[in-house]
Amino acid sequence: MAGHSHRSAFGKNHKSFKSKHASKGALKRLFKGKVERDPVNGKTIKTVSKLQRRNKAKQIRSVKIQESVENRKLFEGANGAEKIITVIPLTPDVDASKMVQGLLQSSDLDVNELPVFNEIGNVPGVRNYDIKKFKSKLKVIVPDMGNFLHILDCAKVADFVIFGLSGTAEVDEEFGEQIVRALELQGISSVMGVVTNLSEVHPKEKFQLDVKQSLESYFRHFFPNEEKIFNLEKASDSLNALRQLCQKMPRPVTWRDQRGYLIADTVDYQPGANGMGQLIVSGTTRGIGFDADRLVHIPDLGDFQLSGIEKVRASSRSKKPTSNDPLDSLDLETQFASTDNRDTLDDFAPEKLEDEYYDEDDDFEYNGLKSARFDDHGFLPGEKENFQPKKVPKGTSDYQAKWYLDDVIDSTTTADDDFEEDDEEMMVEDEDALPDNDMAMDADDGDFEEAEDDEAFVDLSPEEEERQLNEYRAMEKEDREFPDEIELHPAESGIERLKRYRGLKNLYNCVWNVDEKDPTCPEEWRRVLRIGNYKNTSNRLLKEARNKVQVIAGDRITLHINFPQHLLEKIVDPSQLLFAVYGLLYHEHKNAVVNFSLKRWEEYDNPVPAKEPIVVQYGVRRYTINPLFSGTTNTPNNVHKFEKFLHPETLSVATCIAPVDFTQSPAIFFKPNPNDPKGIELIGQGTFLNADHTRVMAKRAVLTGHPFRFHKSVVTVRYMFFNSEDVEWFKSIPLFTKSGRSGFIKESLGTHGYFKATFDAKLSAQDVVAMSLYKRMWPLTSAPWSPEI
Repeated sequence: MAGHSHRSAFGKNHKSFKSKHASKGALKRLFKGKVERDPVNGKTIKTVSKLQRRNKAKQIRSVKIQESVENRKLFEGANGAEKIITVIPLTPDVDASKMVQGLLQSSDLDVNELPVFNEIGNVPGVRNYDIKKFKSKLKVIVPDMGNFLHILDCAKVADFVIFGLSGTAEVDEEFGEQIVRALELQGISSVMGVVTNLSEVHPKEKFQLDVKQSLESYFRHFFPNEEKIFNLEKASDSLNALRQLCQKMPRPVTWRDQRGYLIADTVDYQPGANGMGQLIVSGTTRGIGFDADRLVHIPDLGDFQLSGIEKVRASSRSKKPTSNDPLDSLDLETQFASTDNRDTLDDFAPEKLEDEYYDEDDDFEYNGLKSARFDDHGFLPGEKENFQPKKVPKGTSDYQAKWYLDDVIDSTTTADDDFEEDDEEMMVEDEDALPDNDMAMDADDGDFEEAEDDEAFVDLSPEEEERQLNEYRAMEKEDREFPDEIELHPAESGIERLKRYRGLKNLYNCVWNVDEKDPTCPEEWRRVLRIGNYKNTSNRLLKEARNKVQVIAGDRITLHINFPQHLLEKIVDPSQLLFAVYGLLYHEHKNAVVNFSLKRWEEYDNPVPAKEPIVVQYGVRRYTINPLFSGTTNTPNNVHKFEKFLHPETLSVATCIAPVDFTQSPAIFFKPNPNDPKGIELIGQGTFLNADHTRVMAKRAVLTGHPFRFHKSVVTVRYMFFNSEDVEWFKSIPLFTKSGRSGFIKESLGTHGYFKATFDAKLSAQDVVAMSLYKRMWPLTSAPWSPEI
């Protein structure tokens, strides 16, 4: 009986310890990890029963099923739309025509009679194929592989992108891999990987397996959801690839599908008077559709007005006729003409706005100790369909009223709030006086002077190019090590050089008038489109665009575009090069103060200074911009510190004046470079953030001085200024040190710029005394980018 112990026959539960206050562990065991949600905005949280949750999930599931059925109708039937296939070979030894023939060899089409793109190389082209075996239509596009941007444009409209890999050559990092990465950043639909030359590795299939597995591993590195690639030399793989293209639904691209677009099948031109004619473009509608009152965009050509839309054939998604008239069931031609309310091609508001926003008779002193009398421009978006405000400034015409996106404009309120003397110190007395000569390092902040167009460009020698590049890199390195620090020359006046700067206690708490009167303000500032709430306005415009379209996806249409005759030389046969037309949303042609998120490309080593021209592709547009860089901080007063350079591994905000985009599309930044294999250099990637005219960017200048003598709590500082007038002028601006101490100037000493200062704690001899000054930076206008012919 060793080891035996008596156990009670009755399972008695002992009473638990009773305590007035439960411990943390007891509460944790009681609630089993459940956390009570706090009420949001004071609203009580309603409990949802299990039956309600099931019902909601059932409704969501039924909506998704209905959407899937509607999407399938787009490609089904005799009137179904073609699936757009873009073929991109990633290595030079892969032929696009062999890729197309390999895909179609298992179809009902006779491969020997197929229209071959080219038997030797990759020549761009657009071909339509009717695959009766799977009851589907394909539109196959081969881009110009020598034009990097044309590859992006062809993949932008594609439902499927087929990448051609090679079994004998590796993908070039400078070209092939950057194509894949740029397409991922741009937004890509469904993808497929194929290989056409595995037989060159070894005649027997079992010895090709290792190479194919290596290619599949490489392809999964970029597209993890793609588990296999197809060997088009095998009939079974070719059949499976074709079946997947015909039967699989493409993955949507949100920003692209939120607007109408069309790939031209035929393009014709009818001349008109005064050099304007009609460009007649026929094709199948995709996206949300087109409206005759909205503008259209043709890449690299610009924005144009529509004179009308002709619907030749309705899609299978169109509504069934409700009447018993047999004529309603026929495919009758339907025409939609543009009305008087159509969008105009004006980039800015009219120059002469006879309103009460800017009164030149108001007392005003430059840089804001006393600000001008302006009305409040921070509107809230309205709900009326015609975007007409209920109340507009005095003298505003009906045309000018269309530029306001909001209902309420209070013309009685003014912004006559004076800045506090401590927060913002006057740096200039005469508002008409401008700095004549600035230092070289401050010359880029000045008057936004445009370069002379008649200046002849001269190629520099390799030595000079290298020297300038080293200077650029040295400037960027200095900006990171000693940000914003400047030094006054002993012979120059600090008052003259820094007359446009102001002193602030705290940049992120100060009051900064958005519409302050500034001689360096660009003329377009008062004429840009101003949006009170970008998110709400974007949602409203997208919803209205879907409800007001006259032709929907799948309709066979003809667009009549008002097109100038001098641009005809830029149009190529649509069967040779892709010719796409995109619809624009309301107000998208107008210029606004727009913000992009921007992160530098990890492989780009050259410095990117602010205000230097770069090209941005966002959505359907490509523009040359001169961005101002600032941080991504969320400040209460929407004032942000200006950055001179785009620093690596840091997310920045690029601000400029450019056409607004309401789909928040991805953005790619690059520079043209003829020496690069792609023709361009990728700089960075980002997203279109918003259109915010209230975002203020302030450039900081830090003056530094050296502690010379210490007298208990008083320190004598030198080398910050070099004359007593500058000391008296900047006397009211607070000081700080690199060790975190704060102080102020007490009095000037002598005539060489020495002064006494007091601080909140003792300083060491190794400390540096500094003073921060700030200057408003205004966004610069942009221009459409077009490639050279």
